[in-house]
Order: sequence, then structure tokens, then C-alpha cells
Amino acid sequence: MMSFGAIWTQFFPPRNGAPLTEANLPNQTGRVFIVTGGSSGLGYELSRILYGAGGKVYILTRSKEHAEDAISRIKAHYDRSGDDRAKAGGGAQGQDAGATLGTLEFIPMDLIDFTTVKAAAQEFLGREERLDVLFNNAGTGARRNAPLTRQGHEYHFVINSLGPYLLTQLLMPLLSKTAKYSPKDSARVVWAASLLVELTSPKGGIRKEFLHDGRSVKDENELYASSKTANWFLASEFARRSSDTGVVHIAGNPGNYATNIWRHVPRLLYYLVWPLLRDPIHGAETYLWMAFSELVTMDEAISGRYAICDGRWHPGQRKDLLVALRSIEEGGSGRAAEYFDWCEGKVGEFVQ
Repeated sequence: MMSFGAIWTQFFPPRNGAPLTEANLPNQTGRVFIVTGGSSGLGYELSRILYGAGGKVYILTRSKEHAEDAISRIKAHYDRSGDDRAKAGGGAQGQDAGATLGTLEFIPMDLIDFTTVKAAAQEFLGREERLDVLFNNAGTGARRNAPLTRQGHEYHFVINSLGPYLLTQLLMPLLSKTAKYSPKDSARVVWAASLLVELTSPKGGIRKEFLHDGRSVKDENELYASSKTANWFLASEFARRSSDTGVVHIAGNPGNYATNIWRHVPRLLYYLVWPLLRDPIHGAETYLWMAFSELVTMDEAISGRYAICDGRWHPGQRKDLLVALRSIEEGGSGRAAEYFDWCEGKVGEFVQ
């Protein structure tokens, strides 16, 4: 069991406690980022901040219309900021003051269909020679009676974890290349998890039966929680298996926010939790810490460290989940490694 304090601090993080925000984020000119689901919610705020810091940001999402609207709104935000500074006669503080803006690009990708994931990766690789940070932000909430995906797999796992796994595998060669000529531990992959990882996932994070038969679990809430736990398992396994690449993989709970991830949740439940939901900007600040903090290192990633909202390390996860991270030889259950291998089997034909 986790402590009450570990749960409480994720519902009610310290006020103004984020160590990295758009006000103090270092200049990102010359660096390249991918933000999946970057047209709304946390992804939108993150894309906006990275663009404002001078980074080149690729938004990978399903809808061209939504992506173009997001890009227009982001640019308009900084146009207004520039006008406000001019009216005030300068003197603005933080990121906006004299900042060189970056660029925003769109590549279509629908995580529910592996062919579009591969096509998106190939398009990106044809356009860029570096990738500094991949933000696997896009995801879905719990959806009752969710359809199977294009390739016939379970909906929540594909969108939240298996699709991002495929994208990451396809981009790892470029991430590794970037890591070789970048500062130590600065090339990273950020994996989005959830508070429900520890609150509602089954013992061991993912049922062994599910890995043998994806139809064995029917409850959408468990499927959601397990698919988010899966991202922690993937981050840990990537770090363990590919530490020689220099690419740091880190997972964490960005927090609880008012975004469209709630669109499939019963309206009554949404209204009940609404008072606990924060502005998505704070989730973006969690991602900033995961992507840029010097406290996030390869050693921490290999050990399975897990981030929580506003940029902190988790004070102590559930014992059964920590056991799942360790191999059988290390006294663990090996469930994380088993899940990684399961992913390899499911997407192998698309990695060729």
C-alpha cells in the first residue's frame, strides 16, 4: 500500500511549486521536439512553451484542422504578448522578453492505426536530422465498449502505450544519434502515466492473463489504469535495455487536468471530479521537468524512478509495482520485461 501523503500530494501539489516553467525555461533554439497530441490540453500548452523558447516543435495528431487551429492560436498568443510589451515600453520578464520564437510543424498520426504511426515516423525522419525529446503525451481516457483498433488490438493499450512504443522504436535511432553529440542525459523520451497507476491498477500493474488474451479484461477503468502503468514499465525497460544509447526514458503522472481526455467518461463522474482538476499549464510544467531537469538522469531512469505533478520524484510507489519492474533474477516478477517483449511481438512487422 502507498502512504496517504503520496496520494494527497498528487491531488494537491504544492502551490507554485513547479521548478521549471515557461518563465525560466532555458532557450531551446536549435533543438527539435515531438509532442504527440499537441493540439489540445497538456500537449497544446507544452507545444506553446517550447515554441516560445525557440524550439522546433512537431505536433503529431489525428486532425489537420485541429493542429492548424492550435498552431494559429499559439502564434497569436505570442503576437499578443509582443503587442503588450510594445505598449508597455518593454520591460517584460521571463520567456517572452526578447525571445526568439521557434517553429511549429504538423504531421498526421492516429495512434489507433499502426500504419499511420509508421508513416508519421518516416515523414519526420525524412525532414529532420536530430530529435532531442519525444513527448509521448497523446492518450485516451477510459472508454466503455471501446472498439478494437485497426490491427485488432485492445483500444486503451494501443492508444496509450503500444502505439507510443512503436513510435519510440522507430525514432530511437535518431534519438540515439542526437544523444551522441548532445550534453549527457539531455536526449529523452517522456512517457505519460496517471495517478490511477497506483490507485486502480491490478496487482502487478498488468494482469498476466491480459498478455495472453487481450479480451480477458473487460473493465474500461482497469484497462486505462493498466495501459498507463504500461508506460512506466516501458520507460524502465527502455532505459535498462538501451542505456548505451544515452537516451533517457522517464515516466510519470503529470497530474489531473480539465482536458478532453474526459470526453468518454460519464458526465456525472466528470462533474464530481471537476473541482480537483487544474489548468493544463501545470501538466506541461511537469513535462518540462521530466524533459529538462538535471535531476533526471540515466541512473534514475534505469532504477525505475517515477515523476509526479509539478516536477518531483514520487515519494514511494506501491510495492507490487516496484516488484514488477525488477527481473526474476533480481527478485522481482519480471512483469515489466514481459510487457516490453509483448509489445515487440505486437508491432514487429511495423518496425522492419
